[in-house]
Amino acid sequence: MDQHSLEEAVRSSWAVRESQVAKKLLGGKTDTGGRGAVTGGAHLDALTELLAQVFRDAGFPPDTVRSKSGVELPGYFRPTKKWDLVVLHEGELVAAVELKSHAGPSFGNNFNNRNEEAIGSAVDLRHAYDHGLLGRLRPWLGYLLLVEEAPASIRPGRPRSGTFPVDPSFAETSYVDRYVILCKRLRSAGLYDATCLLTSAREADAHIRQPDPEIGFAALVSAIMARTEEVGLRHPRQN
Repeated sequence: MDQHSLEEAVRSSWAVRESQVAKKLLGGKTDTGGRGAVTGGAHLDALTELLAQVFRDAGFPPDTVRSKSGVELPGYFRPTKKWDLVVLHEGELVAAVELKSHAGPSFGNNFNNRNEEAIGSAVDLRHAYDHGLLGRLRPWLGYLLLVEEAPASIRPGRPRSGTFPVDPSFAETSYVDRYVILCKRLRSAGLYDATCLLTSAREADAHIRQPDPEIGFAALVSAIMARTEEVGLRHPRQN
C-alpha cells in the first residue's frame, strides 16, 4: 500500500469531518467539543476501505472482508459490538479492526475515553473467544488511531498525580506521546495484535506523520500479511 493512498485516506477523514459539522450547523444542530464532526459517521470510511483493500490484496475474497454490514460480533460483557472491519475465512473470524480518531479542541477530556474504548473492546472480545463464542481461531485484533496534530496535542505536559505517583513513562509527555505509549502497550499486553498511530493537521496539504515506526502503517500492513500466512492463505502474486 503506497504512501499516497494513505495520505488521501487521512485527508478524506478531515474533509468529511468538516462537511458533517457544516451540515449540522446549517440544520440548526450543534454538538459540543467538535462532537458533531463524528456523530454523523463516515469520517473514517476512507481509512477503513484502505485497510479492507490490504486484506483483499493479501488474498481474502471481497465477500469475506466486511465494513458496512455483518460487522457485529458477540461480546462477553455485552451482547454484541459493531467493529469497523471484520474478516472471515471458511466461516471463522480471522480479524477484527477498530478505527478511532481524536481531534481538538478537547484533548484532555477525551483522551481517557479513547483509552477506555480501546481497552474495553479488546478485553470484551478476548473474553468472548475464551468462552467459546467466536469459533476455533483466536481472533487477530487491529487498532488504528488518527490524532489531530495541533498545539494542544503536541505540547508536553505533566499528568496530575493522585494518591500514588504516575508511571514515569508519562512524565512531561504530550497527548500524542501518550497515545504512542498506549498503542505500544495495547500490543505488548496482547490486547491487540497490531496497532497504528497516525497524526496530521486538518489542512489539506498537511503532512501525515507516524510518530513511531513500530506502530506505523507499514507495520500494520506487515502484521496483516503475517495473519494471512497463519490462516493458510497465499498472496495472489505468489500463486
